[in-house]
Amino acid sequence: MRRTLSRRHGLALLLAAPAAGLGGCNLRPLYGKNEASLDASLQATRILPLSDRLGQKLHNLLRDRINPFGQPSNPVYNLAVDLTRTETESGIREDETATRITLTFSADYRLVTVEGKQTVAYGTTGAQAAYNILENRYSTLVSQQAAEERALVIIADAITARLGAALG
Repeated sequence: MRRTLSRRHGLALLLAAPAAGLGGCNLRPLYGKNEASLDASLQATRILPLSDRLGQKLHNLLRDRINPFGQPSNPVYNLAVDLTRTETESGIREDETATRITLTFSADYRLVTVEGKQTVAYGTTGAQAAYNILENRYSTLVSQQAAEERALVIIADAITARLGAALG
């Protein structure tokens, strides 16, 4: 019994030691006490239009996350995103036709003040998604659109998190 009690104490100390070291670091929660000021900073961001249909979908996903009440009337920041998409065929059949497509998306983003004098955040993020090429063309199209949507959601979430960290 005594041996089990000391093991529990040792395990508790082992688990508590790393947490005690985090007290002095500069880590802060993205959503916490300053959530209202972070939301205000993000909502003061105008998302510049993106070209083509996939760009419009990414724009809408970003708008839903960054300023769900609509574009700001007096923006403080402008967010520009450049989206690229590539396809890679895989799963080749004997007749040398592909059975699977892997989509790779890359998004370069830049958050600048409206005056354009200061870059607040910039970077690149990406995502991959795949879909099967099926006998039914409509099923393949639906699969492709679902894969694109999954990848764009990942990119929108990543950009929002990075902007929140930069503005927080």
